[in-house]
Amino acid sequence: MKGRGSTFGAVSIVNAVAGGKGVTASIRLGTEAVVELVAGPGEWKIIANGKAVESKLATETVSLALKMAGKDASQYSATVETTTALPMGVGLKTSSSASSAIALAVFAALGQRAFDPQRIMTCSVDASLASGASVTGAMDDSAACLLGGINLVDNLGRKVERSKLFDKPLKVIIKVPKAQSRRAAVEVAQVRKLGRVAEVLYRMSMEGDLWRAMTLNGTLYSAIYGYDGRAALQAVEHGALGASLSGTGPATAAVFEPKMSEEVKKLAEAWQADGSVVMETETNNEHGRIESLD
Repeated sequence: MKGRGSTFGAVSIVNAVAGGKGVTASIRLGTEAVVELVAGPGEWKIIANGKAVESKLATETVSLALKMAGKDASQYSATVETTTALPMGVGLKTSSSASSAIALAVFAALGQRAFDPQRIMTCSVDASLASGASVTGAMDDSAACLLGGINLVDNLGRKVERSKLFDKPLKVIIKVPKAQSRRAAVEVAQVRKLGRVAEVLYRMSMEGDLWRAMTLNGTLYSAIYGYDGRAALQAVEHGALGASLSGTGPATAAVFEPKMSEEVKKLAEAWQADGSVVMETETNNEHGRIESLD
């Protein structure tokens, strides 16, 4: 029994750690998962970008998806292989992209030809919490990776409050610096004291003021996590609609109108000056996909 699932990455508009509600934008950098299930207890193999790894997130996702399908995970062995264009651990939602793709692949391996997005997001959230990959469950991240477009989500209430597609493709440029993520050092209780500020940014997004909310989000969370926020400000100076630290960083993402190729080029050159990797992509409106390989 073998199945494939594919999803996308995302960037933050409003981070959910402080207020529990987040806004995310889907981007056209994807993740593919292939899951092979064998009836009967046995070895579980996890392969990420061609390398054997240990991943509690992957094993939790497979187990939860099997349980959701009415199966006993202890009565299966599995091989899980993920391939992604997303750099890992920099704030581009790789965990949610991977867990959502893996859940899709499990259901595909069990013979399903379509999927219920709510079930996939629930599986991703539960696996993220159980494995420690997220402190909120990151339903906002999973929604963008799975549904495409822009998603406004109450993570604590596990509810997608609004999901809308982009009116047109927008350019997205991402700076991935050499600095390591500071996620492990984040004191969640301290961050949540700023929940009222984050709620203002979420309301701005609900009212359609997405890109100003994104830029203000970057200023807020760069200060919280101790990052230099000048990369996002550089992007705004070059004409970005919005720019922000993505997730808990260290990546910074900026969104531009499609006609602004010259401005994007100049920003990329400025961002690369300190040795950072710069990636260019665009916004995404596609849903995740599911395919049986049997």
